[in-house]
Amino acid sequence: MYSQEDLQQTGKQLKRIIILLGAVLIAFLVISIVLANMVNNTLGMIILLIGICLDIFIWGVYGSQVLAYYRFLGDMFTGRQRVESGVVKRVGTQPVYKDNKLYYYEVLIENDGVEQMLLVDANKPLPNIQVGQKYEFKVFQNFVIDILSGPNV
Repeated sequence: MYSQEDLQQTGKQLKRIIILLGAVLIAFLVISIVLANMVNNTLGMIILLIGICLDIFIWGVYGSQVLAYYRFLGDMFTGRQRVESGVVKRVGTQPVYKDNKLYYYEVLIENDGVEQMLLVDANKPLPNIQVGQKYEFKVFQNFVIDILSGPNV
C-alpha cells in the first residue's frame, strides 16, 4: 500500500507549503514597510498583522496536516512492523479523525476472543475487506501497512 514515492510526494508538498508561507510573509512585510514609510505606521502594522494571520491560517489548515502525514509515513517505513491476523468483525466506511492528526478507516478484528481496532489510511482507497473473513495484516502500532493474506488478496 505504501512506497517511498508516497514519502517523497508528501515531502515535496510540505516544501511547497513552507515556500508559500515564506513568500506570503515576505510579501506582506515588504508591503507593510512601504506603507509605514509612505502613508502611516499604523497601516503598515495592520498589513503586517494580516500577513502573519494569513500565514498562521495556511499553516493550521494545510501545513500541519501535511507535516503530520509526512511524519506518519516516515514512522511507517522506519518503525517496528508486525503481522496481526484475525477475523474481521466490522469495517468502517466513513473515515474518522484519530490521534488528533489524520483520518482513518476503522477495521475491527478478533483473534482468539480478543478484539483489536486497526486503522487504514483514509488517503488511500479503502481495500475490499469482507466482514467475517480471516485476514493477515502487516501493521505498525495499529496502523495497517499492507494486507498480506485473505479472501481477496
